[in-house]
Amino acid sequence: MNQASSIERKIFQLLVVALAVICFVPGGISAFGGLNGSAALSGGAMIFGPDSPLRGFWDNQYRFAFGVFFAQGLVLLYFLSNIEKHKALLYFVALSLFIGGLGRLSNILEFGLVDDQVLPPTIIELAIVPLLVFWHRRVASQR
Repeated sequence: MNQASSIERKIFQLLVVALAVICFVPGGISAFGGLNGSAALSGGAMIFGPDSPLRGFWDNQYRFAFGVFFAQGLVLLYFLSNIEKHKALLYFVALSLFIGGLGRLSNILEFGLVDDQVLPPTIIELAIVPLLVFWHRRVASQR
């Protein structure tokens, strides 16, 4: 491996770590803090008060989904231990993030851009994540 490909590999790994952190922070806050924890992270008001009949159900579903998001960060870190051997892990995490991005896009198409904060993750999921998959193929083949 030459020096240029070694540097490229390290940059790729750094971006995967950044993606893992993106999974950890909102994933952890939302999985363990629920809808109100997520609202606090974005500087908003509480979504559900203690007497809301929907709080238990929606909060439960929300926590589960973000628990999965948090776990994706763990998978990405494990992937980094051997990016050639564990490529299927990257591909499955990328697929799940891409499908999540399609869900976000369908929400935007149906309701419009209800909050500017949903645009950056949508772009990451629909554009950056697929590019990382293609980039992985290049980086892994240089070894």
